[in-house]
Amino acid sequence: MKKVIAYIFFTILIVVFADIIVGIASTYYVKNHDLPGRYQPLDKLIKKVDTDVLLIGNSAIENSINPDIIQDSLGMSCYNGGIEGQGIFFFETMIDCALQRYSPKVIVLGFRPEELGKRVGDGIYDVLRPYYHVGFPSIDEHFNNAAPNERFLLQSSLYRFNTVWTRIILYSLFDRHTYTSNGFKEHNVPSVLPTLKTIKHTDKVMEGKLHSLERIISKCKRHGVKLIVCFPPQYLEFIQQPIPSIAAVEELCKNQDIACYADYNDSLFLSHPELFWDNGHLNKNGASIYSQMMVSRLSK
Repeated sequence: MKKVIAYIFFTILIVVFADIIVGIASTYYVKNHDLPGRYQPLDKLIKKVDTDVLLIGNSAIENSINPDIIQDSLGMSCYNGGIEGQGIFFFETMIDCALQRYSPKVIVLGFRPEELGKRVGDGIYDVLRPYYHVGFPSIDEHFNNAAPNERFLLQSSLYRFNTVWTRIILYSLFDRHTYTSNGFKEHNVPSVLPTLKTIKHTDKVMEGKLHSLERIISKCKRHGVKLIVCFPPQYLEFIQQPIPSIAAVEELCKNQDIACYADYNDSLFLSHPELFWDNGHLNKNGASIYSQMMVSRLSK
């Protein structure tokens, strides 16, 4: 019995020691190095981006606006901070991280038509665990308000940093994808063009998500940042108008004197399926056209 107890004790001691060592090493690494692989665009957005124009959103913005076109046309540096699979609470956190370091001239916030609805996820926040207690107050605030079991697990460095080392190993062995320096994810023209789909969005707006947009607007105004909200084109036909989420965003933007462009059903794009990668994302040709549209809006 004593041997069992001693074994358990020393096992726990080794785990605790390993957790401390991993925490010290990983915290230093995250603070002082650029994370590779699929962490690369997120890491740059959180720690380094200082461009005149900052694009924030999920894949709807990541694939839709080419920063090179913005820079070449307006002479303004631009970074596409779209992160696939995320939602408005994540967008707010990324904007907080940026405003902690500097104030861009313009933030373009891109939404999907159903962005504020109940059925749309809040974002994949686990990718931010390595940045917890590393010097980003907005990220700390989110996790401090997480569920009790998540807060408990976050005390373990092995838990917080496992995604970093896993992704570094996977990147080194398998994932050799190259991410552009400006964050834009380019899609080629597909061999089979998407077909127009009919969709109906009746999802009610979540008040918490609307309040998040209100906070974003307030923070941008407080820092002297011009905010533009847009709904990039999709190859979808919406049979119910107005869409609750879009109507709520448009009303709030109108009341706050914020430019809002509902391009999700733009007739130019709907008549040209060859501008899309799939029903929800533009290809590089469609992105070039939409980027030029944004250039004219940014120049106002």
